[in-house]
Amino acid sequence: MPVFLDGQQNLAALTVPGVYGDIILPTPLLLGLPTNIEGLVGVGSWGPLNALIPVSKPVDCAVQIGPPKIRSKDIASYVAAACQVGGAIGFLCVRVSDGTDVAATATIGTGGTYATGTATFSGNPAVNDTLTINGTVITFTSALIAATVQQTLADLLFVLQNSNDTNLKGCTYSLNGLVLTINAASPGTAGNSIALAKSSAVITLSGATLTGGSGAGGTGLTLTGKYTGTLGNSITFDVVNGSQANTYMLIISFPGLVPEQFNNIGGAGNTFWVNAAAAINNGNAFHAPSQIVVASAGSATTGPTLATPQALSGGTDGDTGVTDAMLMGQDIVPRKGMYVLRSANVDCFTLCDMTTIANYAACVSFGLSETCIPVFGTVSGDTIANCLATRISAGIDSPWMWLILGDYPTFFDSFNGVSRLINPSAFGIGIMGNLSPQNSPLNKPLQGISSTQRTTAGQTYSETELSLINTGGIDTILGPQSSPGGYYYSFATGRNVSSNTAANGLEYTRMTNFLIRTSQSKAAGSFVGRLQSIQPNDQTRAQAKALFDGLSAQLASPQVGLGINGQGMIDIPWLVTCDLTNNPPNLQALGYLFLYWQVRYLNVIRYFVVKFMGGGNVTVNVQSQPPNATQFTGALNTLAA
Repeated sequence: MPVFLDGQQNLAALTVPGVYGDIILPTPLLLGLPTNIEGLVGVGSWGPLNALIPVSKPVDCAVQIGPPKIRSKDIASYVAAACQVGGAIGFLCVRVSDGTDVAATATIGTGGTYATGTATFSGNPAVNDTLTINGTVITFTSALIAATVQQTLADLLFVLQNSNDTNLKGCTYSLNGLVLTINAASPGTAGNSIALAKSSAVITLSGATLTGGSGAGGTGLTLTGKYTGTLGNSITFDVVNGSQANTYMLIISFPGLVPEQFNNIGGAGNTFWVNAAAAINNGNAFHAPSQIVVASAGSATTGPTLATPQALSGGTDGDTGVTDAMLMGQDIVPRKGMYVLRSANVDCFTLCDMTTIANYAACVSFGLSETCIPVFGTVSGDTIANCLATRISAGIDSPWMWLILGDYPTFFDSFNGVSRLINPSAFGIGIMGNLSPQNSPLNKPLQGISSTQRTTAGQTYSETELSLINTGGIDTILGPQSSPGGYYYSFATGRNVSSNTAANGLEYTRMTNFLIRTSQSKAAGSFVGRLQSIQPNDQTRAQAKALFDGLSAQLASPQVGLGINGQGMIDIPWLVTCDLTNNPPNLQALGYLFLYWQVRYLNVIRYFVVKFMGGGNVTVNVQSQPPNATQFTGALNTLAA
């Protein structure tokens, strides 16, 4: 006999005798949504444009977006700084560009050998020494010459591999010790005409031109990075013998990832290159489609020549012309910039290094609509007066905005090996992603900060300045001498920009966002389309109330482990109302189900007042038993008097 879900069969119209299986699904549980996912919009060196790129930590970011670069609007720099606060954070990143970004490419030639040559260095070049390759002169300036010849050559290799010069792109480059190897980009005799020259006593060239190129050449494959960006210039391609006879293996390598290996690719003449392109783009029995490059087959009629790995080149980030308007983006399909974060359920977000004050109002509007908090730091070295004026002139007065004074902190960038300044919003994002939503960022240690612009100058905040900051709806980073709870860097106020004194704590905004997003989850949505009646004991309303009562009990209970310090995430009591008092028959007839959910948040201690009385004539009453409620109240009244 039939088995069906409850409500799928009209039980009042059964005509066939038998046993029917009516499966009643349990009521879904209402579960909280994550509050540790932060949004970042900026520039990167890899990855899709105007799309959500998930990142957990700096090592992920180096693969998904690229390593930190010392430049404006760099997403990876924000990730590196924010993760130093703590490891509980995650990110959804949106990469933008100015439209000049280019994917790295390489042409794999066949039918001949590659012309090659070397430049051997016996020491560090002198200032104004030159090396000429294919007609382009590279001058060793003081900026290019490092402390050691090894570092100088590493910098030279980077310049050559990332150059957009047409002549230099006619070659590929590799380094082995103090020997720079220069290969023609394509095989064939044409490479033998690439000239080499130098004006330096420490450089020895293999000859006046590259040599060893033979055959007519031709194009077997054209490889293009899957995404634009300079990280694509680190991709290498190699052809080795396959596991089976008369086949080859293609190896595509990318920094931080296991090399992709497309094994046992066969075929004669041009068929091989067609098969190779198909394997890279569509996958084969040994590997899924490439996540690094796309390939197109050329017209070469001879098979591959085994050679050293060839690097892709020519990739650019398109970062130098990115404007604040590009970070904002557009709210029409296809969405761009900030608006890509729609429906992403991020807790907070920032547009990396955005300084256009006129955009703040739109960011607040977006934050409210998406129940997330925009976090921004003002210009580097900003003053309190100017920051307060910025808040007022921007027309922002809302719990859905955190504005931080531009007293930029310094953090250690381990990838670049330097300590450098960064916008304070990076550490604002970091502390938010590492705090449960009921907690305020006030007086929480900011790991990873070594100084701020003010502490470097030996300045602290006076009581008057801190009063202006606390009453002005802005925040700033305090130095170790000023943080009330210890010798660490911390935020001074934990305030949003709202003038509503009952809603100007960031903990209010985050808890409100957390609870309202949770109330819009699929578990609550399962009630849409169900039936309710005007009976007082209606099960639909009872189940809706039980759903929210159950979550509230979990959030309020200190025993379930959701809170900290023996407290839950919300205070007791709470109230859930979903009965005939707020669902009268006339509203039911219109399709409404109303549920009133009242929650009392935990309160943040901002002013710890210790009332002290001491003296030789003070009478101290000592008791061995703890005071009862009446005595405790009386003691408080005495202190208050």
